[in-house]
Amino acid sequence: MKLLILSDLHLEFGSHDATGHMGDSSDLLFLDIDGVLHPIGVDYSFSSRFFSHLPRLEELLREFESVDVVISSDWRLAESIEQLQRYFSADIRHRIIGATPQIDPNAAVHHRRQLEIQAWLDGNGSSNAEWVALDDWPSSFEAGFARLVLTDSTRAFDQDSFQELRSHFLRFAADRCLIAASARMK
Repeated sequence: MKLLILSDLHLEFGSHDATGHMGDSSDLLFLDIDGVLHPIGVDYSFSSRFFSHLPRLEELLREFESVDVVISSDWRLAESIEQLQRYFSADIRHRIIGATPQIDPNAAVHHRRQLEIQAWLDGNGSSNAEWVALDDWPSSFEAGFARLVLTDSTRAFDQDSFQELRSHFLRFAADRCLIAASARMK
């Protein structure tokens, strides 16, 4: 169990057991890949090696062990979860727990990624979970959507995105701590 102290607020971070499952309900990151884990150009060319920003994300995931990852990227359509897990470091792979379902590509829908995320949450009994999406596709979410950390696809998961995502993870931990404290007071 890790303990982070911010002023007078104590935040406890859960950890995974030997099988990779959380003792408590875990927090979720819905992860896009292109434009997030590596930059893409305006012509959709790849300006750097694939997964060049993955180490930065893994650093954050190591700090916040209660966060599991669900792949929301189109990569989920071409590769299995097991194949996608192989891109991640050995200590992180077990935290890649699934992929969002695909909404019929011929259906005219607004906020496609957001709807796919909600379908995953509903289908996995996680409707009340704390979650955030890390994505570079703004039109696939409602404007101003609070659970979205939006990356610039040409810069990918840069230091600004890192700090914004970290603030979401800190909020998850603070909320969990407050809920636990409230339950102890009853």
